[in-house]
Amino acid sequence: MIKFFRKIRQKLLSENKFSKYLVYAVGEILLVVIGILIALQINNWNENRKIEKLELSLLKEMQENLRADIQDINTNIGYHERGIQSANIILQSFEKNLPYNDSLNKHYGKVPMIPRFLITENAYNSMNNAGMRIIQNDSLRNAITYHYESAFSFLMDWNEAEWNTQMQDHRELYRKHFKTFNFWGDLVPSDYDKLSKDQEYINYLNNRIGWLTPVIGMYKKNGIKRAEKLIELIDKELENREN
Repeated sequence: MIKFFRKIRQKLLSENKFSKYLVYAVGEILLVVIGILIALQINNWNENRKIEKLELSLLKEMQENLRADIQDINTNIGYHERGIQSANIILQSFEKNLPYNDSLNKHYGKVPMIPRFLITENAYNSMNNAGMRIIQNDSLRNAITYHYESAFSFLMDWNEAEWNTQMQDHRELYRKHFKTFNFWGDLVPSDYDKLSKDQEYINYLNNRIGWLTPVIGMYKKNGIKRAEKLIELIDKELENREN
């Protein structure tokens, strides 16, 4: 192609057709410029396709991350509900002045269980690394940011506060009243009669019920419902992009 253009230029110059040569030269320059612009456009299109492909891939991955979070939250709720149930059983045995029964040991062990909320942030971290502008839909991008930076961040802070509180109780309360402490097993009281009348431990059980009840509600509202809503928003975005 280059040789072809060169022959045309040489022919025009040899025939002293300078004006035609200028017109041809300008046309050739325009042709080169158009070719460069087309190449740039194709390159930009390819880059945009890569970015869009990454965006859709990360959105699908985020849905899987959110489903894993919902499963983790449901597991934590189960622990909390069993903790409340066990605390009530222990309190009832104290109120009724029931004699010691080793069937209570499993309930002593369930009350202080502290499941950690392990948020799955693989997709969100990848979005941040790529730049959140990779999410083209402004409202979806804002919903994602709010979910991880506000709603789930609050859950993490609450869970951390619960962990720290319980660690303090373990050091001061459980070592005082139980022979051994096992996070996931039965606990054996050192002196059941003394424990059943210990106001500190009774207050602890009531406080544990009072603490875990709103935690469960918060997990359901700020955790599960928000995660399900975000999954739904991503579903709509993926459907719109595929149609």
